[in-house]
Amino acid sequence: MVQDEPDNQQPPKTVKRPRSTRRVVLALLAVAVFAVVTAFMIAAFSGASTLFGIVSNPLAPEDDSLKIVAVYSDGDEESSFVSGIRLAVKQVNATAEKVLGRELKLEFIREGNINTTTELETTVSRTLSLSDRISGLQNLLAVIGHEWSDTAVTASSVYARNDVLFLATHATATSLTNHSFETVFALQPDNATNAHLIGRYAIKSGYKNFIVLSDKTDYGKESSNFFTEAITKAGATAVFRGYLTSAQRSIDDLLMFILDNQLFSRNDYDAFFIVSSSLDETAEFIRRARDLGLTVPIFGMEYMFSEVVEQKAGRKAMKDVIGVSLYNRDSVGDAHASQFIVDYLKANGAMPDLNAALGYDAVTLLRDAVNLTGSLSADKVSDVMKIARYKTAFSGVTGPLVFDRNGLITDTEVYVVRHDGATFHTVAGITIPLDKSSGADGDPERVEGPGEAAESGGLPPDMETTGQ
Repeated sequence: MVQDEPDNQQPPKTVKRPRSTRRVVLALLAVAVFAVVTAFMIAAFSGASTLFGIVSNPLAPEDDSLKIVAVYSDGDEESSFVSGIRLAVKQVNATAEKVLGRELKLEFIREGNINTTTELETTVSRTLSLSDRISGLQNLLAVIGHEWSDTAVTASSVYARNDVLFLATHATATSLTNHSFETVFALQPDNATNAHLIGRYAIKSGYKNFIVLSDKTDYGKESSNFFTEAITKAGATAVFRGYLTSAQRSIDDLLMFILDNQLFSRNDYDAFFIVSSSLDETAEFIRRARDLGLTVPIFGMEYMFSEVVEQKAGRKAMKDVIGVSLYNRDSVGDAHASQFIVDYLKANGAMPDLNAALGYDAVTLLRDAVNLTGSLSADKVSDVMKIARYKTAFSGVTGPLVFDRNGLITDTEVYVVRHDGATFHTVAGITIPLDKSSGADGDPERVEGPGEAAESGGLPPDMETTGQ
């Protein structure tokens, strides 16, 4: 008999799992199911909106808070602007009324830094993308900030197209409000107003020969042009005009030229005017100029009244640094402004500067305007903010918050602030809109400067000194 060969493809033997092991597995599965069920119950009773970031909780109340987006520069870690906004939102949310009964929620977004090497096309492209993304956020009440005029002007078109309220707290370019966008507001006077104001004060203070320096941004060139126009119309002289820095020259190189050149001597000028979109560059010029013995006054724009500039230049070097401000920190007659200083100092351990006040006012203005309107419609709120000029004006720690039909702040007081080596103090004020055809023309009258006696009269009727 022939036997069949054994089959080598037999199936493997089944290994039976011990009963004890199966019981352990079943027990673990039961524990896991219990844990998941318990987690859902806890989430439901605690009001959690999501579980593990995936499953929505239908029992949780819907988040109906209104979002404010604050856009600020890459270079500021915790700027005074941010601190002012935080304080205002905290105070608004602590009230029963809030904003139409809803809380405010803050979102901070940084925009890229801009300097003289930044291509305009890059800035525009980057800003269009950023502002378009912001405009699509849910429950968006308003956007506050944008530190640079180039970014603010670019973003304004996107916000206007999407009916988003935009309160520009930093930008001073005259083009920001020239387009008459319905929902765009400038909380600071434009470059023309600020430059003419500081020029008028310089002339009235007896300074007649200036070195005028700026960076190469539109902000710097526009401001220096307006300042030069103001002083030359009054009979003063721009001894030298130039740029603060360039690819081939540093601030030290510039100062060496000022100290040693064939065009003019140290006796030919009695003051500087500098303007730059860079706080670091501004502070560096002040610090190095003082280090090299240049003690003449240094005039500038609104960026001078900045905690950042003061810290980086040093208080001693800041003596006789003079700038423009919508905010009068020395005001003692306004209880609201005085309380703001107390609250800000307690929260931040430092005195508020112009940026802090503007951030604070932007939030409280939104609260007041929306609550008065009774609507979240950006168009309706915008109309109320502009019509208030002819009814009861809104008010903030910087003073009246009044806007013309283009959204530019008007009918308020603008101040000149001067550093005494310890802090800034308000030394003069003027009401805007400013009549640029008067005051700066003709022979300027002298005003009393630090340690000096006035030779004749004082400031004209439209510019009132508030102490020096």
